[in-house]
Amino acid sequence: MKLDIRPVQESDFPAICEIEGRAFVDPWPKEAFTDFLCRNSWVLFMEQKLIGYIFYHTAADEAVIINFAIDPSYQGEDYGKYLLHKSMQFLINCGVQYFYLDVRKSNFKAIALYHLMGFQTLGYRKNYYHTPPEDAIVMGVQIPIKDEE
Repeated sequence: MKLDIRPVQESDFPAICEIEGRAFVDPWPKEAFTDFLCRNSWVLFMEQKLIGYIFYHTAADEAVIINFAIDPSYQGEDYGKYLLHKSMQFLINCGVQYFYLDVRKSNFKAIALYHLMGFQTLGYRKNYYHTPPEDAIVMGVQIPIKDEE
């Protein structure tokens, strides 16, 4: 299967919103995406079908994952790992050293993926999610600076 990653384009939003609605119990509304074209956001295609997306907010040497999903019918196949790794690598090459995110306490699959990628639990946000009410786990990872030779 051929996988391609490219920056998010406005034409991607209908497919992103469809995935969002199927991947989350409390999905972002369409307006949250269409009002939010972010330069540090990517979509994942398999055989020309959009199957995932990731949105980051960046400042200086930090990046926060603000939304990340793989189409539920493609989950469990390491596509999330692929998209996370490739997008993080791009940002690392641009000088990002710290990555952060919030994740539902019950999202065990996502938490396992983040641990696999080196993220550690930093803390909790009580009642961060509303539908249904749930705490968030705050996770982060620091990428070591490579010494110049």
